[in-house]
Amino acid sequence: MKKEIITNSVNETMAFAADFARNLKQGCVISLAGDLGVGKTAFTKGIAQGLDISETVTSPTFTLLKEYEGRLGLKHIDAYRLEGVDSDALSLFDLIDDETVVVLEWGNFLDDLDFRVDYEITISYVGETSRKITLMEVAS
Repeated sequence: MKKEIITNSVNETMAFAADFARNLKQGCVISLAGDLGVGKTAFTKGIAQGLDISETVTSPTFTLLKEYEGRLGLKHIDAYRLEGVDSDALSLFDLIDDETVVVLEWGNFLDDLDFRVDYEITISYVGETSRKITLMEVAS
């Protein structure tokens, strides 16, 4: 399944992500790609809303991983500073479990992902506040 949508504000991007997240199941892995500042963290905030997470979601650029609890748990990983690193060397596979949803920002920066990704989502600039979100279901 492939779906494309244009959003015209951060709030629309978050609302789309929240609707998407309401149907996610435990163990789901989502790879998020897009240029710096395009809205990957805003999309993840929307996913958190859809998972009934009340805690404020912030970018894990410097901590690499943040975890949140809600209807389903959320592990938010940012691989921006890990370009070219083998995912196995980071033990990313160990962070993926059947109890949580994993959002991996900049997953395309890692060499040799050793785990399945359920959704690949790419966000791109259309205008100052509008974005094109391409959502592709990879595995079912």
